[in-house]
Amino acid sequence: MEHKVGIYKQKKAYYSKKAPYNPSFIFEEYPFKENMITDKGNEIYASLRELLKLMGLDLDNFGTANWNPFGSFIFPEQNVLIKPNFMRHFSGRPGGVNALITHGSLIRAVADYAYIALKGKGRIIIADGPMDDGDFEKIIRLSGVDKIAEYYMKNAGFELEIYDLRLEKVFRKDGEAVEKIMLKGDPAGYAKIDLGLASEFKIDGIDCRSLSGPDLKPEILHLHHNKDKNEYLISNTLLDADVILNLPKMKTHKRAGVTLALKNMIGITGDRDWLPHRNTPCCCASKDNIKGASFGLKKTAIGLLKRCFGGLVMPVIDNLRQFIGVTDSCIRRGDWHGNDVIWRTILDLAYIVSYADKKGSLQDKKQRKIFVVVDGIIAGEGDGPVNPRPKPCGVLVAGFNDIAVDIVTTRLMGFDPIKIPKFKKISKDSLGKLCDFDLKEINCVSNINDWDKPLEAIKGRCLAFRPHYGWKRIIINEVIS
Repeated sequence: MEHKVGIYKQKKAYYSKKAPYNPSFIFEEYPFKENMITDKGNEIYASLRELLKLMGLDLDNFGTANWNPFGSFIFPEQNVLIKPNFMRHFSGRPGGVNALITHGSLIRAVADYAYIALKGKGRIIIADGPMDDGDFEKIIRLSGVDKIAEYYMKNAGFELEIYDLRLEKVFRKDGEAVEKIMLKGDPAGYAKIDLGLASEFKIDGIDCRSLSGPDLKPEILHLHHNKDKNEYLISNTLLDADVILNLPKMKTHKRAGVTLALKNMIGITGDRDWLPHRNTPCCCASKDNIKGASFGLKKTAIGLLKRCFGGLVMPVIDNLRQFIGVTDSCIRRGDWHGNDVIWRTILDLAYIVSYADKKGSLQDKKQRKIFVVVDGIIAGEGDGPVNPRPKPCGVLVAGFNDIAVDIVTTRLMGFDPIKIPKFKKISKDSLGKLCDFDLKEINCVSNINDWDKPLEAIKGRCLAFRPHYGWKRIIINEVIS
């Protein structure tokens, strides 16, 4: 089953605006039949249902009140963690945050099928750690998750638990931090997990002294990543979970190429300053290794344009950046295809998510089940993940193996997965632990004929995403074989 990836394309690429996002039709298995209110504009609920059917989940009971598609991996009394992408509460582009965060209508549909599998007994937790300047309460309201929680309490007496997993929030002005406040963080606390020799930072002889986090605080990072250890601060809510329902957004990413299921696990950490994202500026690549123009956009000029014209100027800036491609500035920030750091962090976290037990000790067998549903209804391309251009795709992608799902989604986006570092450079040991089948065995099932075939048979640019400008000459191919 892990080598199977489902792809469903709905008729229109849009989201309902009516939280709590009731289904468009009262399906036979719907758990709240006493409340017969429907939302005819909520296509995503039916789309997820069809996707789960395509994947053959409890197929014998489909169309009956007993249909329980998650019943093979979620059981009563378990802890189920729904992990969306709640990056932040604002966008630099017109159209709001639909291209930034996992939409609440997908969260609602997934929560309903988890609730069916639990038979009302257990926990469903919705949790994430947004960017440090993200307002979690505003994100919850924008996504409609607050209304979903109210619906559950009113109609089932069931609490949907909602947690911000960060320890710190930052207020920024013109991109610079001007104030920091401490947050409550994960109510279950955190565990320090040292991967030791299992870390991807132990291969290729990378010098940990060159590493830096997202905000250039190497003095903090080096306490946790050095010759003796590679340590992460992991949410106990994640470790307590028996099942993770990973709901990433389909987006491009300036440092990782794409941000999908694997990258989405960044949000289960308590302190981002422990996470290597790039090399420090003194350790950047030389100009001889730069593919593209050697000049950069001036940050002050871009800031002035944004202040004067707001979101209206973003398409102009984006087009200019796309034209320029990789610059000295890109390399200093780690926003390019030569970033040899962030992919290691992503894979380290993937290993922890699968193999760390409830006490944070690493085991030989996987400790929890993971099911991924990628929200590509309205995706993000170009200057991702923070200011992507909205790309209406109408697509959901699902599967039981996050590497397989990410590879398939990357291919659908029109990129060559082999040129994405986390797929290209992953050690054989890590690949064997995270994906216990040959990647050539990945088989796609879809309602679109061109995608209903083995992955290696899917050709062309597919959804034809524009990559981040630091990646455009590397991962995009006119024909993908």
